[in-house]
Amino acid sequence: MQLHQEYETVVILRPDLDDASAAVLVEKFEGIVTTSGGHILIRDDWGKRKLAYPIAKHQKGHYVLLGHLAPSTLVSELERRMRNEDSVIRFLTTHICECLDIPARLTKAEEQRKVKAEQDRLRKERGESEDHERDLDDERDMDEHDD
Repeated sequence: MQLHQEYETVVILRPDLDDASAAVLVEKFEGIVTTSGGHILIRDDWGKRKLAYPIAKHQKGHYVLLGHLAPSTLVSELERRMRNEDSVIRFLTTHICECLDIPARLTKAEEQRKVKAEQDRLRKERGESEDHERDLDDERDMDEHDD
């Protein structure tokens, strides 16, 4: 049995991709992880956001976070495939921790998904959107930098 480690990968996709194309591309990356013996812990679509600086003449990018358990050899293969994908502007994979108890970590990830789904449901009931909250955060950040 290979030792699995926990990673988070943030992928920035071209902003001109529609949501369906972005979802298909992310599912492709998830498939690479799962077919190579890894496990997806979380998939969090952050949507389109302004980039800190232009990348390949793009001012915005579609951000997606993938949390996964995988052998260390899988990371290089996943990054190679991302590098070859024209729709990917940037990506960054960070090592979170060694994961010795995989079933316990998968259970914890499932609980986290349920909590996030409940928070999203409550947010929709109140009529708020994640974009609204993100815009407020961006405004606060700009205000702090202006001071």
